Order: sequence, then structure tokens, then C-alpha cells
Amino acid sequence: MQGTVTVTPAGAATIHTYTAPETGWRANSHVIELASQAVLFDAPLTEEYAREVLAVAGSLGKPVTRLYISHAHPDHFASAALIAAPSYALEPVKDLIDHSADLRIQRGYACTPGHAGVPLPRSRPVGHAVPPGAEETLDGVRLRFEPVADAETDTQLAIALPDAETLISQDVLYNGVHLFLGEHAFDSWHAAIAALEALPYETIIPGHGLPRGNGLPAGRGIYDANREYLAVAAKAFAEATGPADLNQRLEAAFPSHRGTAMQGLQNFYLYPSART
Repeated sequence: MQGTVTVTPAGAATIHTYTAPETGWRANSHVIELASQAVLFDAPLTEEYAREVLAVAGSLGKPVTRLYISHAHPDHFASAALIAAPSYALEPVKDLIDHSADLRIQRGYACTPGHAGVPLPRSRPVGHAVPPGAEETLDGVRLRFEPVADAETDTQLAIALPDAETLISQDVLYNGVHLFLGEHAFDSWHAAIAALEALPYETIIPGHGLPRGNGLPAGRGIYDANREYLAVAAKAFAEATGPADLNQRLEAAFPSHRGTAMQGLQNFYLYPSART
């Protein structure tokens, strides 16, 4: 297996987090194991990594009954067509994927080292809209759908397991991975972090990077770590002379961080004049 799997107990559920390797942007997909079924949260950038996620789910001996998609960045939905279960997303995310999935996938692959000549995954429309703030109980486990605005992207879904005080934050929070800054949300992202921090969750599972271990921040300390990165990144972007300079500044400031494979797509949006 090329990715890394981290297991987090969450009361009556168990969360198996698959962290993709660098060419998958260190993005996390989650298998939420319940008593009689498994629920997936996000599908990786490539079909190869999606098969690894499905292998994790298959090893549990329980059917996959749902796929939730957090947001419309390709590292979280591109391989959804491999997953036969019904799919769900917030209405604005569903609309973006339904109308622009192929372009988003193509651009993500074109801007990422290591994907030259790799066939693009076929896109799949999202089947159902998730009401923001709604709750659903599956196998006795409450899932709460927390909408987040204007962070890494304008709309995304976090999923909480309130009875276990656990939050899968997806790309509002990263752990030991460079944040994707392509949407210029330096200021509003701080507000989104504060909004999640105010919620009563003690175990935080991020959207990129290992949920814990290897000296990386864990639990609620992840909020300050992401605030620090945003502050440094905003200054670096203001002072950088171009994409290469920005990359160098961020890598020097956070030398142990992974996720540099995202820089090509990030800079596609940050520096439109530099596009070739």
C-alpha cells in the first residue's frame, strides 16, 4: 500500500483514515466503520489510491453504504466513480462537481508532478444534497454535518461524531502539510478555524496529513498550528516575487512539511499571469 492508514477510535465507531502519498497531495479519505456498514468520506485524486481506500473498507467485511464528499477540489472527489455507494455533498459543492468536475480533474492532474500520461478518472455527478447542520444516526452513531464557509475553499463539509467528541475537519485544518492557498482566503480562513474551534470536539482529524503522531500537532493544538501557517503564508505571499519564490519561502519556513505536489495548482490560481 502506498498510502498510510491511521485508526482512530470514536465511541461506537472506528475511523480509518487513509493519507495519500505525495502525488495524491497527502489528502485524507476516511472510512467510518459502524456496526453493520462503512461510510466513506472523500475519494482520492487517483483511482490507484481509491482502490487502496476500498481495500481498507473491504477488509472490514461490511458494505460501503454512502460516500460523502467534502468539497470540489479534485483530491477529494476525483475517484468517486469507483465507489458504487450513493454520494452526498452540500448543495453548492454538488453543483460545482456536477458542472465542472472534468475541468477540475484535468487541471489538478496537469499541475501535479508525476501524473503525466496517466489516464484521467471519469467524473461522477453527486447523487444527493446534504442539508447543512443536519444530523443523521446510522447504527446508533450520530453524524453531524458541519458546513464551513470561506476557508481553503468557499464551501465545504466537515463531519462530526458528537457523542465521541470527534470532528473530521477536512481541509479547514491540515497537519504537517502545506496548506493549499489557491483561493486567497488568508483572512477568512482564520474565521473558519475559530468557528470550528468553538465547537465541543476534542479529537480532530484533518483533511491533509496524518491525524496524529510523528511529532505533528494533535487534538486541539492543530488550530494554532494552522493559524501560524496562515500568518506566515500571508506574509510570504505579500513579499514573494513569483511562484518559485513563494514556494521557497514556505518550504524554508516549514521544512518538515509535506504536500509540495500541490504547489503547481496553488500557483496556477495565485499567479495567473505566470500561466503557460
